[in-house]
Amino acid sequence: MTQYILKRLLLMVPTFLLITLLVFVMINLAPGTAGQAASASGSEQADQSAAAREGYRLFKEQYNLDLPIILNFRFLLDEDNVMRHLEVVARNLSGTIPGEREAFAVGRTAAGVVADIVNEPFHALARELADPDLDPDERAALQRRQQEVGFRTIDPRRPPRPAQGAIFDSEERLEDWGHAIVPELLAISRSYVWIYRDDVDSPWLDGVGILAETLGLDPSTRSGSVEWRGENWRVHTTLTDKVRFLAVQRLSVNARRRVLIRDGERGTEEQRAANRMIVSENNRISQWTWSLGDSPERQQEILAEWEGWWEEASIRYERTGLQTLGSVFLDTRFAAYWANLARLDFGTSIRYRRPVMQVIGEHWMYSVYLSVMSLLLAYFISVPIGILAAVKQNTFADRGVGIALFVLYSLPSFFVATLAQTYLTPASPLDADSFIGKVINFFAVFPVSGFNSVEAIEVTTWELLTNTLWHMVLPVICLTYMSLAVLSRYARTGLLDVIRSDYIRTARAKGLSEWVVIMKHAVRNGMIPILTLLGTTLPVLIGGSIVIEYIFVIEGMGSLMIGSIFFRDYNVIMGILLLSSILTLVGILLSDISYALVDPRISFD
Repeated sequence: MTQYILKRLLLMVPTFLLITLLVFVMINLAPGTAGQAASASGSEQADQSAAAREGYRLFKEQYNLDLPIILNFRFLLDEDNVMRHLEVVARNLSGTIPGEREAFAVGRTAAGVVADIVNEPFHALARELADPDLDPDERAALQRRQQEVGFRTIDPRRPPRPAQGAIFDSEERLEDWGHAIVPELLAISRSYVWIYRDDVDSPWLDGVGILAETLGLDPSTRSGSVEWRGENWRVHTTLTDKVRFLAVQRLSVNARRRVLIRDGERGTEEQRAANRMIVSENNRISQWTWSLGDSPERQQEILAEWEGWWEEASIRYERTGLQTLGSVFLDTRFAAYWANLARLDFGTSIRYRRPVMQVIGEHWMYSVYLSVMSLLLAYFISVPIGILAAVKQNTFADRGVGIALFVLYSLPSFFVATLAQTYLTPASPLDADSFIGKVINFFAVFPVSGFNSVEAIEVTTWELLTNTLWHMVLPVICLTYMSLAVLSRYARTGLLDVIRSDYIRTARAKGLSEWVVIMKHAVRNGMIPILTLLGTTLPVLIGGSIVIEYIFVIEGMGSLMIGSIFFRDYNVIMGILLLSSILTLVGILLSDISYALVDPRISFD
């Protein structure tokens, strides 16, 4: 037996690891953002102020939400990956270059010229179709070709603006990549020059280039945007300036180091000293950025600051092949979470800003009280009923009890709980003068909700206990009645299999009374199915009942779970699910051990 228990305990470790991995991946791949109720997400996040955006970035960093989930391949990122996302964000920026603020007087025909350039393939096919002597087959082919080319209605005034979702996605990626792209951001801020890319609308670029030449502007204006203002054209900031501006702005954020001590933690004296140095450096580099329109001299001053910083900090970004391989598995959310689990630290609740185990501890006892009382009451009632049904098999008592229990089983718990709360409390709406009203109102003495009355806080221990038990009556009944049918049928089936055994017939042949045969010899071995169920009910102690706790306003584990799901408090959800998994594994082990205790024929040696 001892050897078997040790093997099972050792097997629990990889099993728990796989359960953790599965639950962690499912939760982190769920739609939405962690703590979404407390911070905007999606398109709303893009509209937040810089201060709110920075707060959300720190929030993600604190809870490791900026790390990849399972595997980290960010070491493969290069300048091209970073530039493409910077360019997406840059096309959403507005601004003008100081030397290009003057307006250029041109006629409205300039817009038509650009439109003609853009749609030249369409117009060329139209000229061919204008030939009256064109062969019908050739005409049909040209018409099909013209339909494929289509007439482009691209606005030639400014480059195509990316969709809001694409802009937000690029901002999120650049933010989450963090330290991994610091060298690339520094290189881009030094020497980036916008060039033509195949994935940008080439007809628009051709049109802007021709228009720039018409206005006598520098050819580099091809990388800028041209905007119609009344009767004039105005040339706006080039993508080169915008991308370099965004690169140094993002660099001032991504280059910041993580603090060693989180909010609410004290840490050692050495950690506090190191933390002060990190905060000082972060505050300094956060100022090294410029604004759109700043002079080249100002930009060079900022870049000089970054070059000096890079000479000292570059060693932090140098990694050996082994370190890079290790970061693939260790620099992830899952690795960070398991590092905390190894210290029995389930993290900090996003919603309550307190340790997860402390939050669970405050809600756990409510569910334990309800679950334990419900389980004890269910077994106390259903096991004797199952024994009676097995002994009186196929009699009126057997069928009557079975029908009654299955009728109860068919009633949803939320329906029964709502009826009980409506008619069995002092707020019952029934007419007190009617016969039915008098009968039901006689029992309408139970509390409506809560775990105890507000006034019960300042009473004696005995009065508080009785007040709490009185509040638990309706919730316990609603949690118990549905399990009576299942447990009693399991008890009945298990006992029927046993009482047909040879040793039961032998006991009866020896002249033992039916009571002794059933209660001493049959029940013990017939309870194995019940013990199996008992092992799987342990997770109920930590899981609670969401519906019953919600209806009766009990702040147990069920209420905590549903609130954490709505709030996307991943750490609390993971804590509850993992504790439930541990109780499930322990419950199954206890069930196996109990088999050997009740049935001597079962041995694990």
